[in-house]
Amino acid sequence: MSKIKNKKVVWLSWHYAARSRSMAKVLDIPILEYFNNKNALIRHSLSTIWTIWVLLKKRPKVVFIQLSFMLLNIVALYKLLTFGRTIIVADCHTKALRRKAKGLLHYIFWPIKRATFNLVNISIVSNIGMEKDVKELHNNYLMIPDKIPEVDFTKNASEEKYFVYVSSFAVDEPFNEIFEVAKKIPNDIKLYWTGKIPKNISIPNDKPNNLIFTDYISFEEYYNLIANASAILALTTEEDCLQSGAYEALAVETPMVLTDSLALKTYFGKSALYSNHTPNGITEKLLSTLSDREYLLKNSQEVKNERDSEYNIIIAKLISEINNLLNR
Repeated sequence: MSKIKNKKVVWLSWHYAARSRSMAKVLDIPILEYFNNKNALIRHSLSTIWTIWVLLKKRPKVVFIQLSFMLLNIVALYKLLTFGRTIIVADCHTKALRRKAKGLLHYIFWPIKRATFNLVNISIVSNIGMEKDVKELHNNYLMIPDKIPEVDFTKNASEEKYFVYVSSFAVDEPFNEIFEVAKKIPNDIKLYWTGKIPKNISIPNDKPNNLIFTDYISFEEYYNLIANASAILALTTEEDCLQSGAYEALAVETPMVLTDSLALKTYFGKSALYSNHTPNGITEKLLSTLSDREYLLKNSQEVKNERDSEYNIIIAKLISEINNLLNR
């Protein structure tokens, strides 16, 4: 794969995102991250100072950003100071792209957002559901889903049947329904629930014995857990969210049950079964993965190969577009 011709390229981010790190690695460009968890005023002030320092020190010709409102404003100003000679590529995550201020603030922030996007050369969105949102701001965009992760895992010969609910206890993930699912599946099938339980969440006293919370585990333990599961469960109430758990299931070629949404069905296709968020619906699909296992395993391998090939093609197109802009 060809590379971006100009060496003065950086990727700036104010938040951790595996997607940004993965794409930067594929593009062979350095990613510079600044994380600050202080209050909004301190966080934005220190992040702004850091960004200005990086831009003045590196003097990049091409700047990738993980989209945030303030970060784009700073990079857009830098582009103006370089007389428009800087190329800006904005990787637009769902919330940052769609966020709109309410009331009178909308009439201040929305025009600024539109104006800064006029200085963006290429926008990137992860799925078709975000297309309408990016079109409000920008017309030159590419649809690039996350890269399927390359992970180390071991498939063992155990006949144990178990499911894994991949969760970060985010607000868009079903909660109470999963307890009911654990009660409905056979008692000898365990349901592992990943992620650290937040302090503000209470676990019901009647939690089924076959429901097991993993808490934080190492990457090695996690990938071996999902690689040897009967099925992975990954659910979200956000229509246009492509979950990392689903990508990871595809990476380790494990059958999965996902939310019945257009974005997920478009990307994962025949590699998954799709469910509503009712306990009966989820349970039915999980148990179906046991009888459909060989079919789903075959489909996972095929979809994984197809998506890897598509990813390489679209990344090559992104590099080509940037090189064409550099040649002007």
